[in-house]
Amino acid sequence: MDDYRDQSGIQLDLNTCDLEPIHTPGRIQPFGVLLAGPSDFSKIDYCSANVVEYFDVTPKTILGSPFAELFGVQLVHDLRNLASISTARTQRERVGRYDLPQGEFEVYLHVNSSDQAVVEFETCVEDVGQSLQSPIDQTRKYLSAVSARETIAQMLEVSVSALSALTGFDRVMAYRYEANGDGEVVAERRNSSVDSFLGLRYPAWDVPEQARALQVKNPLRMLVDVAQSPVPVFAFDEKSPPLDMALAHLRGISPIHVEYLSNMGVGATLTLGLIVDGKLWGMFACHHQSSKIVSSDVRIAVELFGQMVSLLIKQRLDLEDTVRRHKAAEARERVLAETDAKTDLLHSFPDLAPILGQVIDCDGLAITYEGKTLTYRSTPSNEAIAAIGMHDPDNEDVVYAVTNLSQCKLIDKEDLGHSAGTLLIRATAAYPMQLFFFRDEKIRKLNWAGKPEKQMEAGPLGPRITPRGSFDAYVESQKGFSDPWESADLAAARELQILLTQITAKGERVQLMRHKDLVSHQRQQDLMIAELNHRVKNILALIRSLSRQAKASSASLESYAIALEQRISALAAAHDLAVSNSMKGVSLRGILKTELDPFLDEDSSQVLMSGPLVGLRADVAPMIALVLHEIVSNAVKYGALSTEAGIVRIKWSVSDSRLHFSWRELGGPNVADPERHGFGRSLIEKAIPFELDGDTKLSFEPAGVQFEFDIPDENLVELEGETTSKLVGSVAKIEKAATGKTVLLVEDNVVLAMDMMESLTRIGTEHVETASSYPAGLKLVEKGGFDFAVLDMNLRGTVSFGIAERLIEQGIPFVFVTGYGSSIDLPKNLGAVPILTKPVDEGTLSKCIQDLLS
Repeated sequence: MDDYRDQSGIQLDLNTCDLEPIHTPGRIQPFGVLLAGPSDFSKIDYCSANVVEYFDVTPKTILGSPFAELFGVQLVHDLRNLASISTARTQRERVGRYDLPQGEFEVYLHVNSSDQAVVEFETCVEDVGQSLQSPIDQTRKYLSAVSARETIAQMLEVSVSALSALTGFDRVMAYRYEANGDGEVVAERRNSSVDSFLGLRYPAWDVPEQARALQVKNPLRMLVDVAQSPVPVFAFDEKSPPLDMALAHLRGISPIHVEYLSNMGVGATLTLGLIVDGKLWGMFACHHQSSKIVSSDVRIAVELFGQMVSLLIKQRLDLEDTVRRHKAAEARERVLAETDAKTDLLHSFPDLAPILGQVIDCDGLAITYEGKTLTYRSTPSNEAIAAIGMHDPDNEDVVYAVTNLSQCKLIDKEDLGHSAGTLLIRATAAYPMQLFFFRDEKIRKLNWAGKPEKQMEAGPLGPRITPRGSFDAYVESQKGFSDPWESADLAAARELQILLTQITAKGERVQLMRHKDLVSHQRQQDLMIAELNHRVKNILALIRSLSRQAKASSASLESYAIALEQRISALAAAHDLAVSNSMKGVSLRGILKTELDPFLDEDSSQVLMSGPLVGLRADVAPMIALVLHEIVSNAVKYGALSTEAGIVRIKWSVSDSRLHFSWRELGGPNVADPERHGFGRSLIEKAIPFELDGDTKLSFEPAGVQFEFDIPDENLVELEGETTSKLVGSVAKIEKAATGKTVLLVEDNVVLAMDMMESLTRIGTEHVETASSYPAGLKLVEKGGFDFAVLDMNLRGTVSFGIAERLIEQGIPFVFVTGYGSSIDLPKNLGAVPILTKPVDEGTLSKCIQDLLS
């Protein structure tokens, strides 16, 4: 075999486990076969040695050959189609179940970071002794039970029971990471034959950094047999680098990790990462005493379960942050009622400190300004406080949390007193004023799973950390630490940053008057929030229904995604119209204008509308908007609006206690009754009768589509005038509107920023530079070199108007993006700036950018 090389003989140089190349192990687990090559499948560059056992061919005979020679044209065609989908580069995609001459196989594919297609073949495995329900049906039931729990701890308790039932493992644990990387088993479900690890703590180095990073990319990891012999992966070209198998389920396991599991008495494992805000929050670890393989259907269900539980955890954490921020905001208003300048805050500090202490749990507080230090209850010495205040002196905008001040070299331990942790708050407008929260030392007992010490020894693969051989509980007393500062504490601290800024702002007396008004209207605000919560839940239920129904009638994943995105955009536009009119109602004409905006040019209008002012109830408008969206979409794709000569006549009237609506298409292509009865047509014909007790009639006349509906006037409200939206319309063709352009994107949410970057790239943008905060965005604007900009209107509580004004000075066009709807008030100099509402569909984005650049 001199024309290819064995990739399994990787010499590990491990002074630490973090150096081990676990994404390129050069070997796989033997429960399947792995092959890889270019994404066009023109040849096989890599294959596992066990290909002879599964397909009766040797690596030497197939390396360098086209995939089609071994697997036929149809499978390669399916592989090529799937490889062209963007998600194949971020997750392992299921190609399908194939009956090949050598047997029946499950086939999976992903495209790695080197643009290589990695194909996995697994022999079909059926689950024995499991529920008669499908894994997905079981998962839906379990997720319902998890979501009904109020706290994260309760959710994890239900989750481990659900995974135990779903997978059949002997022991299932929920493992939560601390801020320092240590982890603790916080929930467990096991059978009587295995030991309990509940409450045990594991040091951060038990899960190396590169393993954590890989688990974020590929949350599910499976080892079917600890005692198995790994299978080497061969390469056609001896100069080829090791194959990146980061997303492969067959990927070989680190020998150090195998030894670790053997010491634990484990025969097989399945781990599932919990990813919150793009970071590894924790994981589920499933252990079995003997070898165990989990079927593909169960694995897919488990991955879905992990994704949904991660979202539920994120929801609970956000709720905790919101509650704390709300509490901090209330305290801020109370403080503002008694202060209007820096000196007032210093003078009033003894009276205000108890209020601040209710916002963030602490044992003491301090405030410093121009050499003055005021303290409340348990705090370090003034010298220690001054030393802490020197943290990052060049940064005037700081929220800094520490749990062990004794480790700080700038502070004499004798000056700390009882204090062990601090939360420092500094705001640009108020600097050098600084606010400190302190927590006393809390000696706590840590139950480690074995003594948490690293031991080095010479192993068969080189120097490395020895996996621990004992996991018996080891109790350690931890000194010098305070209770940790949670994310909710940091959220409250950011609210108090605003307090420091507001105290120093001009016109604070005006703020006091606003505060009094807020207090007097608190009851009305609470009622509106309750109503808004009810309506948002209805909208979310409607979106879930759209997702399920549209899936069945879509020909491909891409068409499903596009259709769903457009329908959600239509809902968002209707919701914005409702909110912009104080939730009273939405005008029918306003919905039509939002949907038909590209076709309402006065010089060549293709749409003729006539009818009186008609207001739809705010809860009725989304359904009407969806129906009209489907009619408009069909007209744009196939009907009168697909040609320049086509015309649409729309009329409506109110009589006999009913709203009558008529849509007529003329001058478009010849029309025939569609053979396929899709989701869109079902929505048009059934939604209004079912939801609003109305009547509909849809007919496909040769001259053009005709649509009519009428609904009882109980669905209508009186409006003082037409409702309009500042937002860009929701019907637009996706164009390469930004070809070759450089864009500045300012967005404080990493997921939304990544999504917007992909959208900008798809409409032609050559280069995108991102900023996640107001200071970072302003710094990039000063750097210059941008053709246009996309600005999130609210950046972690700070509006981006300052960035916008600087862009205007430089002559750089830009667009605002917001989740607040079009009801937000803009300064006069920004009144003409276009606004996109979240979620932003790519058709709307491309049209907006096209108009912006022209």
